Amino acid sequence: MEPKTTLIEDAYQKIKDMIFEQKLMPGQKLVYGDLSESFRMSQTPVINALFRLEHEGFVVSAPFRGFSVKKMDLQEAWDLFGVREALEAYLVEQVVLRAGPSDLEALEQRLAEHAAYQPRSYDRRRFKLDSEFHLQLAALSGNRMLIQQLRTCFEHFYVRFRFEAMDLSRLQLAVDEHRQILDRIRRKDIPGVRDAIRTHVQHGRDYVIRCLDDESTSRVRRDRN
Repeated sequence: MEPKTTLIEDAYQKIKDMIFEQKLMPGQKLVYGDLSESFRMSQTPVINALFRLEHEGFVVSAPFRGFSVKKMDLQEAWDLFGVREALEAYLVEQVVLRAGPSDLEALEQRLAEHAAYQPRSYDRRRFKLDSEFHLQLAALSGNRMLIQQLRTCFEHFYVRFRFEAMDLSRLQLAVDEHRQILDRIRRKDIPGVRDAIRTHVQHGRDYVIRCLDDESTSRVRRDRN
Protein backbone atom coordinates (compact mmCIF):
# COMPACT_ATOMS: atom_id res chain seq x y z
CA MET A 1 0.00 0.00 0.00
CA GLU A 2 1.37 3.43 -0.97
CA PRO A 3 1.97 5.98 1.84
CA LYS A 4 -0.83 8.54 2.13
CA THR A 5 1.45 11.47 1.27
CA THR A 6 2.51 9.72 -1.95
CA LEU A 7 -1.14 9.22 -2.95
CA ILE A 8 -1.93 12.87 -2.24
CA GLU A 9 1.03 14.00 -4.37
CA ASP A 10 -0.04 11.61 -7.14
CA ALA A 11 -3.63 12.92 -7.10
CA TYR A 12 -2.42 16.52 -6.96
CA GLN A 13 -0.21 16.12 -10.04
CA LYS A 14 -2.85 14.21 -12.01
CA ILE A 15 -5.54 16.83 -11.39
CA LYS A 16 -3.10 19.61 -12.27
CA ASP A 17 -2.14 17.81 -15.48
CA MET A 18 -5.81 17.39 -16.39
CA ILE A 19 -6.35 21.15 -15.99
CA PHE A 20 -3.27 21.84 -18.12
CA GLU A 21 -4.41 19.38 -20.82
CA GLN A 22 -7.91 20.96 -20.71
CA LYS A 23 -9.50 17.65 -19.74
CA LEU A 24 -10.89 19.71 -16.86
CA MET A 25 -12.12 23.09 -18.04
CA PRO A 26 -12.41 26.39 -16.13
CA GLY A 27 -15.60 26.38 -14.07
CA GLN A 28 -16.02 22.58 -14.31
CA LYS A 29 -17.18 20.86 -11.11
CA LEU A 30 -14.72 18.31 -9.70
CA VAL A 31 -16.48 15.17 -8.51
CA TYR A 32 -14.53 13.28 -5.85
CA GLY A 33 -15.97 9.92 -6.77
CA ASP A 34 -15.17 10.24 -10.46
CA LEU A 35 -11.62 11.39 -9.78
CA SER A 36 -10.90 8.70 -7.18
CA GLU A 37 -12.28 6.02 -9.52
CA SER A 38 -10.18 7.34 -12.40
CA PHE A 39 -7.03 7.42 -10.22
CA ARG A 40 -7.83 4.06 -8.55
CA MET A 41 -7.54 5.43 -5.03
CA SER A 42 -9.87 6.42 -2.20
CA GLN A 43 -11.51 9.85 -2.04
CA THR A 44 -9.39 10.99 0.95
CA PRO A 45 -6.12 11.70 -0.98
CA VAL A 46 -8.16 13.27 -3.80
CA ILE A 47 -9.86 15.68 -1.38
CA ASN A 48 -6.51 16.53 0.27
CA ALA A 49 -5.02 17.18 -3.17
CA LEU A 50 -7.93 19.49 -4.00
CA PHE A 51 -7.40 21.49 -0.81
CA ARG A 52 -3.74 21.92 -1.80
CA LEU A 53 -4.75 23.03 -5.31
CA GLU A 54 -7.23 25.48 -3.80
CA HIS A 55 -4.49 26.92 -1.58
CA GLU A 56 -2.34 27.42 -4.70
CA GLY A 57 -5.22 29.04 -6.63
CA PHE A 58 -5.88 26.36 -9.25
CA VAL A 59 -9.30 25.30 -7.96
CA VAL A 60 -11.98 27.00 -5.88
CA SER A 61 -14.56 25.65 -3.43
CA ALA A 62 -18.01 26.82 -2.41
CA PRO A 63 -20.25 25.65 0.47
CA PHE A 64 -22.52 22.75 -0.53
CA ARG A 65 -21.12 22.82 -4.07
CA GLY A 66 -17.66 21.34 -3.64
CA PHE A 67 -14.64 22.14 -5.81
CA SER A 68 -14.41 23.43 -9.37
CA VAL A 69 -11.58 24.51 -11.67
CA LYS A 70 -10.83 28.17 -11.05
CA LYS A 71 -11.31 30.51 -14.00
CA MET A 72 -8.64 33.10 -14.68
CA ASP A 73 -10.42 36.44 -14.68
CA LEU A 74 -9.23 39.91 -15.62
CA GLN A 75 -8.46 40.95 -12.05
CA GLU A 76 -6.36 37.88 -11.31
CA ALA A 77 -4.37 38.32 -14.52
CA TRP A 78 -3.83 41.99 -13.69
CA ASP A 79 -2.68 41.07 -10.17
CA LEU A 80 -0.27 38.37 -11.38
CA PHE A 81 1.35 40.79 -13.80
CA GLY A 82 1.56 43.38 -11.02
CA VAL A 83 3.49 40.88 -8.90
CA ARG A 84 5.74 40.08 -11.86
CA GLU A 85 6.49 43.74 -12.55
CA ALA A 86 7.47 44.41 -8.93
CA LEU A 87 9.62 41.28 -8.66
CA GLU A 88 11.39 41.66 -11.98
CA ALA A 89 12.11 45.38 -11.62
CA TYR A 90 13.99 44.47 -8.45
CA LEU A 91 15.75 41.37 -9.75
CA VAL A 92 17.21 42.95 -12.90
CA GLU A 93 19.05 45.46 -10.73
CA GLN A 94 20.56 42.55 -8.78
CA VAL A 95 21.52 40.83 -12.03
CA VAL A 96 23.39 43.94 -13.23
CA LEU A 97 25.33 44.00 -9.95
CA ARG A 98 26.05 40.26 -9.80
CA ALA A 99 26.23 38.83 -13.33
CA GLY A 100 29.55 37.80 -14.86
CA PRO A 101 30.42 36.85 -18.47
CA SER A 102 29.27 33.22 -18.11
CA ASP A 103 25.94 34.40 -16.65
CA LEU A 104 25.37 36.67 -19.62
CA GLU A 105 26.16 33.79 -21.97
CA ALA A 106 23.49 31.69 -20.25
CA LEU A 107 20.98 34.50 -20.79
CA GLU A 108 22.06 34.77 -24.42
CA GLN A 109 21.39 31.05 -24.85
CA ARG A 110 17.89 31.36 -23.38
CA LEU A 111 17.19 34.27 -25.71
CA ALA A 112 18.42 32.30 -28.74
CA GLU A 113 16.21 29.31 -27.85
CA HIS A 114 13.20 31.59 -27.46
CA ALA A 115 13.85 33.36 -30.77
CA ALA A 116 14.47 30.12 -32.70
CA TYR A 117 11.06 28.60 -31.97
CA GLN A 118 8.52 30.13 -34.36
CA PRO A 119 5.17 28.29 -34.13
CA ARG A 120 2.18 29.04 -36.34
CA SER A 121 0.19 29.95 -33.24
CA TYR A 122 1.19 30.99 -29.75
CA ASP A 123 1.45 27.78 -27.72
CA ARG A 124 2.64 26.54 -24.33
CA ARG A 125 6.12 25.68 -25.59
CA ARG A 126 6.58 29.27 -26.75
CA PHE A 127 5.43 30.52 -23.36
CA LYS A 128 7.78 28.08 -21.60
CA LEU A 129 10.77 29.33 -23.60
CA ASP A 130 9.74 32.92 -22.86
CA SER A 131 9.41 32.22 -19.14
CA GLU A 132 12.78 30.41 -19.01
CA PHE A 133 14.51 33.66 -19.99
CA HIS A 134 12.88 35.37 -17.01
CA LEU A 135 13.59 32.48 -14.65
CA GLN A 136 17.24 32.59 -15.72
CA LEU A 137 17.26 36.27 -14.76
CA ALA A 138 15.72 35.35 -11.41
CA ALA A 139 18.34 32.64 -10.83
CA LEU A 140 21.13 35.16 -11.47
CA SER A 141 19.67 37.45 -8.80
CA GLY A 142 20.52 34.79 -6.20
CA ASN A 143 17.20 35.30 -4.37
CA ARG A 144 15.54 31.91 -3.89
CA MET A 145 12.25 33.31 -2.56
CA LEU A 146 11.96 35.58 -5.57
CA ILE A 147 12.61 32.65 -7.93
CA GLN A 148 9.79 30.66 -6.33
CA GLN A 149 7.33 33.56 -6.46
CA LEU A 150 8.08 34.21 -10.12
CA ARG A 151 7.82 30.51 -10.96
CA THR A 152 4.38 30.42 -9.32
CA CYS A 153 3.20 33.38 -11.44
CA PHE A 154 4.32 31.66 -14.63
CA GLU A 155 2.80 28.33 -13.59
CA HIS A 156 -0.68 29.83 -13.25
CA PHE A 157 -0.54 31.09 -16.82
CA TYR A 158 1.09 27.89 -18.11
CA VAL A 159 -1.59 25.66 -16.61
CA ARG A 160 -4.72 27.81 -16.92
CA PHE A 161 -4.37 30.32 -19.77
CA ARG A 162 -5.48 29.49 -23.33
CA PHE A 163 -2.48 30.58 -25.38
CA GLU A 164 -4.02 29.89 -28.77
CA ALA A 165 -5.98 33.14 -28.41
CA MET A 166 -2.78 35.24 -28.22
CA ASP A 167 -2.01 37.65 -31.04
CA LEU A 168 0.93 36.35 -33.13
CA SER A 169 2.45 39.83 -33.23
CA ARG A 170 3.55 39.18 -29.65
CA LEU A 171 6.03 36.50 -30.83
CA GLN A 172 8.65 38.82 -32.32
CA LEU A 173 7.92 41.72 -30.01
CA ALA A 174 8.75 39.60 -26.95
CA VAL A 175 12.08 38.54 -28.49
CA ASP A 176 12.97 42.15 -29.30
CA GLU A 177 12.15 43.21 -25.75
CA HIS A 178 14.26 40.39 -24.29
CA ARG A 179 17.13 41.59 -26.44
CA GLN A 180 16.74 45.14 -25.09
CA ILE A 181 16.78 43.81 -21.52
CA LEU A 182 19.95 41.81 -22.13
CA ASP A 183 21.66 44.72 -23.89
CA ARG A 184 21.00 47.03 -20.94
CA ILE A 185 22.31 44.41 -18.50
CA ARG A 186 25.51 44.16 -20.55
CA ARG A 187 25.87 47.96 -20.38
CA LYS A 188 25.19 47.87 -16.61
CA ASP A 189 22.41 50.41 -17.18
CA ILE A 190 20.28 49.90 -14.06
CA PRO A 191 17.63 52.62 -14.76
CA GLY A 192 17.44 51.49 -18.41
CA VAL A 193 17.00 47.80 -17.61
CA ARG A 194 14.34 48.55 -14.99
CA ASP A 195 12.40 50.56 -17.58
CA ALA A 196 12.89 47.81 -20.18
CA ILE A 197 11.60 45.02 -17.93
CA ARG A 198 8.61 47.09 -16.78
CA THR A 199 7.69 47.90 -20.39
CA HIS A 200 8.05 44.23 -21.34
CA VAL A 201 5.84 42.98 -18.50
CA GLN A 202 3.23 45.67 -19.19
CA HIS A 203 3.08 44.75 -22.88
CA GLY A 204 2.61 41.09 -21.98
CA ARG A 205 -0.13 42.05 -19.53
CA ASP A 206 -1.97 44.09 -22.16
CA TYR A 207 -1.98 41.18 -24.62
CA VAL A 208 -3.27 38.72 -22.00
CA ILE A 209 -5.93 41.13 -20.71
CA ARG A 210 -7.11 41.69 -24.28
CA CYS A 211 -7.42 37.92 -24.82
CA LEU A 212 -9.35 37.43 -21.57
CA ASP A 213 -11.57 40.40 -22.33
CA ASP A 214 -12.38 39.05 -25.81
CA GLU A 215 -13.08 35.60 -24.36
CA SER A 216 -15.34 37.06 -21.67
CA THR A 217 -17.27 39.10 -24.26
CA SER A 218 -17.68 36.02 -26.47
CA ARG A 219 -18.97 34.00 -23.52
CA VAL A 220 -21.57 36.64 -22.66
CA ARG A 221 -22.77 36.70 -26.26
CA ARG A 222 -23.07 32.89 -26.34
CA ASP A 223 -25.04 32.92 -23.08
CA ARG A 224 -27.47 35.49 -24.48
CA ASN A 225 -28.13 33.55 -27.69
